[in-house]
Amino acid sequence: MTTAEVIRLVLLFAHLIGHAAIIGSYILQMHWKRGFDFRPLVVGSVVAVLTGCALIAVREMTGLEVDRLKMVVKLGVATAVFALSVVGLVRSRRLAREQADDAGLKPLLLAAGLLAMADIAVALGWQ
Repeated sequence: MTTAEVIRLVLLFAHLIGHAAIIGSYILQMHWKRGFDFRPLVVGSVVAVLTGCALIAVREMTGLEVDRLKMVVKLGVATAVFALSVVGLVRSRRLAREQADDAGLKPLLLAAGLLAMADIAVALGWQ
């Protein structure tokens, strides 16, 4: 196994962990009425986006095929997950400072979780 292959596999592992943080947090919190924690979604989405870009770079450098349209779609979905997560985190912190109810943030959590699952579906289903 070459060094590039080891790097690719480590990046793939980290990429999956990033998605697991997003989806796991979504599954844990989807039945909650309030008190949402967007930090795992933000961290997971940052990890997923950065490792996804690094995976593309490693594949390009090693001469492996890259489906550019698929990668653009995945990056767009991952960026949307990141944006929803950051908006949810900022709003939840503001609401906590104001001691206000954060029940209205649930749609952000649901959208981020479902989009992360859609990103995985694109990765697995797009051949």
